Amino acid sequence: MKKLSILFAVLCAALTTSAQTMREDIAKNPDLAAGIYTAYTVTEQTPTPAPRGYKPFYISHYGRHGSRYQTAAEKYSQPIELFEQAAKDGRLTPLGEDALRRVRIISKDGYLRNGDLTRRGELEHMGIAERMVKYYPQVFAGNGGKHVSCFSTQSVRCVMSMAAFTEQLIRLCPWLEVSRWASAHDFHFTKPDEGMNQHYKTARAIAKNYQREHTDDRAFICRLFTDYEYAKELICKVYDAPTTYAFMGNMHDLAMIIQNCETLDGMSLHDLFTEEERYQMWSFFNIRRYLTYGPSADYGDVRNADGKPLLRDIIERADKVIAGETPNEAATLRFGHDAYIIPLLALMHVEGCDGRISFAEIERLPEVWCDSRVTSMSVNVQLVFFRNKQGDVLVKMMHSEREVRIPLATDCFPFYKWEDFRRYCVALYQE
Repeated sequence: MKKLSILFAVLCAALTTSAQTMREDIAKNPDLAAGIYTAYTVTEQTPTPAPRGYKPFYISHYGRHGSRYQTAAEKYSQPIELFEQAAKDGRLTPLGEDALRRVRIISKDGYLRNGDLTRRGELEHMGIAERMVKYYPQVFAGNGGKHVSCFSTQSVRCVMSMAAFTEQLIRLCPWLEVSRWASAHDFHFTKPDEGMNQHYKTARAIAKNYQREHTDDRAFICRLFTDYEYAKELICKVYDAPTTYAFMGNMHDLAMIIQNCETLDGMSLHDLFTEEERYQMWSFFNIRRYLTYGPSADYGDVRNADGKPLLRDIIERADKVIAGETPNEAATLRFGHDAYIIPLLALMHVEGCDGRISFAEIERLPEVWCDSRVTSMSVNVQLVFFRNKQGDVLVKMMHSEREVRIPLATDCFPFYKWEDFRRYCVALYQE
């Protein structure tokens, strides 16, 4: 009990630090305002050595697709239509004219690439695979006909992420036998979204209404257009909306997606926003992601339940490997979306990922949950299993390749006794 109290105190301290630094972090690195658009950041972390006598033998993984383009064509077409009409009417400021030039480049680069994986997205997964082999070579050692099972949703960007990851594994370990599936047959664990479908529209509407009510975009608009009333009327027409808030959000999306596209290296829209505007835009989209996918007190119980089929699959496949039913299985790799990793992390109470508040307290959200930290492009969960000669098994959990805690007592963090870890997880998905 004392160990658990100490653990929870550590987790609370970490959350407080996170809340204090998010604004500062975005000020230092504007790309962190991207939330779910944040490109995968590699934080080199030398793995903690396993206790003496334990060697890694199996890895279970779920990863989001890599960096991508915007998923909706209007994200590119609406700003172009708006700026070009204003240019014809002579209503752009010098900054607005330069914004048009840059948006044309960004739009051309994204033309007919809605949601496509970028080369940067491929490289993210190749890097994850390479580090997996580098740090746990025993798992993939070329003896016993080692096999890797891979599952993906049918989304092209997920399938391509799986391909990039596994091709890198094969390049490094050509003796591996790799099986790959992208089938609706496996949606119960690659794409569990029954809970999301129950409240998604309601939660999204609440978040968008909050953004609409709290957006102060006059200064932003006046930076780009010479006549505010003209711009307001044109924006409402192009966006088919009674207010202008969607335009600023759209421009923020374009500014943030640039980091996902190696073809746009050197391009930036950050200068269109003030530091405070950038933070506020991040905050709005953090709220939206939290209410629709996260562990909120309003909708989180139903949404977190979507993590149960995935957690069950992780545990049951590990059971088979440990029991010797699939003795040559080196790894199980799953590829999907952040919408399914978020509830898994919350369900398991991974540090920093399970903050729970109601919408009535939403101003406090940065203190308890930050999308940029919870889920980036290529975000992944990895469980690495270790065994000694006596057959005792330890497991450690990583969130985007960083060792993380769950509220489970252990004398050798980041390692947990498998029987304790298994019991904890089974209770979560059976309740």
